[in-house]
Amino acid sequence: MGWSTLYVHGKPGFEREVLDELERSHIGFMPGSMSEEENIALYWVDDRTTLRDFKKAIGHETVFKYRLRVFKSLEEVHAFQDERLASQFFTPQEEALIREMKHWDETHPHHQHYKHSA
Repeated sequence: MGWSTLYVHGKPGFEREVLDELERSHIGFMPGSMSEEENIALYWVDDRTTLRDFKKAIGHETVFKYRLRVFKSLEEVHAFQDERLASQFFTPQEEALIREMKHWDETHPHHQHYKHSA
């Protein structure tokens, strides 16, 4: 039997529940350590284990509860994290609209009754 590495990313606190579910399953696995990475767990699984079987062993409730994502490489994890980080910023079009609104506020000082009303 060979081993494949799987990386699991999720909301904080998922590690214990995933480990418990895997221990109750038929999946051959060994947990690893990712001390440098936040909210990522590493597992070595039997190389015949599919991603679908791995997720089924964890269970749909746990997958959804912690918004788990399973990756086959650390590069995939980092690409996912980079994509999530990039989505937290404004697009060039959104930045242009913000500049336009700020300019309108500066040129129409008597029409600011809506500011800070939320």
